[in-house]
Amino acid sequence: MRNFLNKTPNIDFMKLKKYGYLTSIILVLLSVAIIYIKGFNLGLDFTGGTSIQIRFKKPIEISQLREALKEVDLADSVIQEIGKDKRDYEIRVSLKKGSSREIYRKVKTALDKKFKNLYEILKLDYIGAVIGKELKEASIYSIIAVMVAILIYVAYRFEPVFAVGAIVPLFHDALITMGIFSAFSIEVDLSVVAAILTVLGYSLNDTIIIFDRIRENIRVRGKKNLLSLINQSVNENLSRTIITSGTTLFSVLALYLFGGESLKNFSLALLIGIIVGTYSSIYVASPIVADLEKYLRKRSVKTKQARI
Repeated sequence: MRNFLNKTPNIDFMKLKKYGYLTSIILVLLSVAIIYIKGFNLGLDFTGGTSIQIRFKKPIEISQLREALKEVDLADSVIQEIGKDKRDYEIRVSLKKGSSREIYRKVKTALDKKFKNLYEILKLDYIGAVIGKELKEASIYSIIAVMVAILIYVAYRFEPVFAVGAIVPLFHDALITMGIFSAFSIEVDLSVVAAILTVLGYSLNDTIIIFDRIRENIRVRGKKNLLSLINQSVNENLSRTIITSGTTLFSVLALYLFGGESLKNFSLALLIGIIVGTYSSIYVASPIVADLEKYLRKRSVKTKQARI
């Protein structure tokens, strides 16, 4: 394994670029269609709902509290520890589950059954849908702002061709991740938006490292045989990609399996994003640079010929 990682392989990635394009186009179109038809299962952060703060007389685990809420069909609620001694918790329930009065009654029934006389309700709040709408708009604007900032940065750091090659995979990664969440009606809250923004940064990091190697190789060999040069650059970074993506993937998988219910959707978005982002760095970003350079070169030749 060590010899494989230390040795530069010679895989012809660009030979499969047409299949990479086809796969990506199908997945993106499918994701857009699913999002358009099904929409998203928006969480409490976006739809509004009820927040209940509880203090227990002795420390309890979140799993015990979630088990109690199963009795009233509220086990999928957002439960967060707000103190340091496992006594203070906040339960946040979506508006889709009922009015604040109904939620309060259900939660009190569940807690009385399992923790009678061992708790007190400190606060009951209603989170309005107006706040949820503002958060939804802020999330969309933040993703767009990230895309624009990346486009400007890469265009300045490299060339406009590389900027297009960097930004297209980000739309690709975000759309496929959101498409999977929409297809399986997985709840989307602010933690999922944070995960998608994290994925965009992770994917860009891998792409920029490959682009940097491509730029170094162009300085040495020129752009005459660009496909071969890109293949060489991707292969030279392959061991780093495998190590970085592999270790990150295992860490996020552990978070998904053992991080608890509140981190499940966040870690799932990261899992999907890391897999799709690693793929897009090789089979979307690099081929776009190659094909755009080829197109611009042909166009430049035609322009020169027309002038003659």
